[in-house]
Amino acid sequence: MPTGTQFGADAARGAATSCSYRTVGMLYLVMAIVAGLAGGLLAVGLQAGLLPQGLLDAWAGGDAAGAADRIARRHGMMMVFFCALPALCGGFGNWFVPLLLRARALAFPRMALAGWVLVAAGFVAVLAGLSPAVAPQVSVLALIAWCLGMLLQAINMVATILNMGPMGQRLRDLPMFVWAQGLTAMMAVMVMPVLAGGLTRIMLAGGDMGARIDTLLHVFAGPEIALLLLPSIGIVSQVVETFSNVPLQMPRVVLGALTVMSVGGASVWVHDLLHGGLEHMQAPAAMVQLGLIVLPVLAVLVAWGRTVRMGRVRASVPMEWAAGFVALLLAGSVMSLLPGGMADVHAATLYAAVFALFAGFYYWIGKMVGHVAPAGASRVHFGLTAGGTVLSLLAFHGMAGVLGAVLMGLSVLVFAGIVVRAGLRPAEALPDNYWGPGARTPEWQAHTPARGDA
Repeated sequence: MPTGTQFGADAARGAATSCSYRTVGMLYLVMAIVAGLAGGLLAVGLQAGLLPQGLLDAWAGGDAAGAADRIARRHGMMMVFFCALPALCGGFGNWFVPLLLRARALAFPRMALAGWVLVAAGFVAVLAGLSPAVAPQVSVLALIAWCLGMLLQAINMVATILNMGPMGQRLRDLPMFVWAQGLTAMMAVMVMPVLAGGLTRIMLAGGDMGARIDTLLHVFAGPEIALLLLPSIGIVSQVVETFSNVPLQMPRVVLGALTVMSVGGASVWVHDLLHGGLEHMQAPAAMVQLGLIVLPVLAVLVAWGRTVRMGRVRASVPMEWAAGFVALLLAGSVMSLLPGGMADVHAATLYAAVFALFAGFYYWIGKMVGHVAPAGASRVHFGLTAGGTVLSLLAFHGMAGVLGAVLMGLSVLVFAGIVVRAGLRPAEALPDNYWGPGARTPEWQAHTPARGDA
C-alpha cells in the first residue's frame, strides 16, 4: 500500500537519488522538527530549572550563569535559524510553491539540496558549540554556513517563481503564499550576504567573539522579525481564505504591505548598517525598522478581518492556529509601543511564527502524507501550546514560568506523537480537495497525497 511522502529515514534515503521539491521540502521539515525538539528541550530545562547543576558547571567551566546565557543563545538560534525559518521557507516553500505554480521541479534542484546540507551542517555545529571545549570559531562558522544555505534557498526560490510557472501566467495572479515566499527570498538575498560578511569580519578579527556575535544578532532583529512574518502571513492568508469560504479581500493591500516589509525593511537595514556600522545602529534606526513591520502587519490584519466578515467561517484546526497567530500579532504590535519592548516583540514574533507553522502543518499534512492529523490530539496540542505561550510571555521565571515550560514540554510530546503517527500510517483515499470549496489554490487540484512531478 502506498504511504505517501514520509518523515525520517525515507526522506533521507530519497535525497540520495532525488532532488525533487518534495524531498528537499521534507528534509527541511524533518530538520526543523529535530531543531525544534532540541531547542524546546533546552528552553524547558532552563526555564523550569531542570538542568543539573553539574551539567551547567561542565558547560560553563564552573560558571553556571555563563552556561545559562550560552544555552539561552543556542535556544534562540535553534528556534529561529534552524527551526522556524527553514520550515517556513525551505520546508513549506519548496513543497508547495512548485505545486501552486503547476511546475514540475524547482529551478535548481541540486542547489536546493546543497542549501539544506549547509543549513543542517550549521545546526550540527551549533549543537557542538554548547560544549565549552569547542572553539568559538565553530559557532561563527555555523552561522556563516546557515547564511550561505539560506541564500542558496532564496536564489532558488526567486528563480523558480519567475521562470518555472506556466507560459502566460501573470505575476499579479499568483497566490499570496507564492508572493510571500518570493518576497521573503528577495529580502534574504539582500540581507544574508551582509550578515555573512559581518560574521566573517568577526571571525577574522578574533578576540571576544561572543560579545560581537551577540551585538550583530541583536542588530539583525529587525530583518529577522520580517523574515519570520512574511512566509507566516502567506500561510495564514491561505488558511483564512479557505475557511472563510471567500477569496482574500483587499489582496493588493496585503501585497503592498508584504512588499514594504520585505524590500523596504531590507533596504533600510542594509543602508543603516553599511553607512554607520554596528556601533551606530541605535534606537532611531531600530524604531524605523519596527515601523516598517508594524504598519504593514496592521494593514494585513484589516484585510483578514474584512475577509472573515464577508465570509462564513468554518471551525477547523488550521483556523484555530491562524487565530492564535493573529492574537500574537496584535500582542506584538501593542508591545512595540511600550518602552524597551523590542525583546518582547521578538519573543511574540517567534511564537507567532510557530503558530503559523502549525497552521500550515495541519492545513497541508493531508496533501503531503495522505491523511489528516487526528482532530482530538491536534486540539490538545493547540491548547497546551497556547497555554504555554501565554505563561511564557507573561513570566519567564517563577511558578508561572515553570508551568508554562511544563505545558510547552507536554505540547512537544503530543506533537511528536502526531508526527510519528503521520510518518508511519499508510495513506488513505483522501479527496484531492479535502477542505472543500473554500480551498481554491492550485495544489488542491493535484493528487492527494502529492506524488511524482506536479
